[in-house]
Amino acid sequence: MMPGRTLRKVAPPAAPAERGVVAECALQLRRIGDKWDLRQKILNLLTKLFRPET
Repeated sequence: MMPGRTLRKVAPPAAPAERGVVAECALQLRRIGDKWDLRQKILNLLTKLFRPET
């Protein structure tokens, strides 16, 4: 080990139930992100249609 460096603490492995909750949360966040992305694409299309000078 180099002087002046501290060791990183290793996180304990997550319990199986906790992993399921984390996976479900990640899935929900991805769905929310997909909905926002679709909304932004629709807004961009409408902007291009109704404001062709930009």
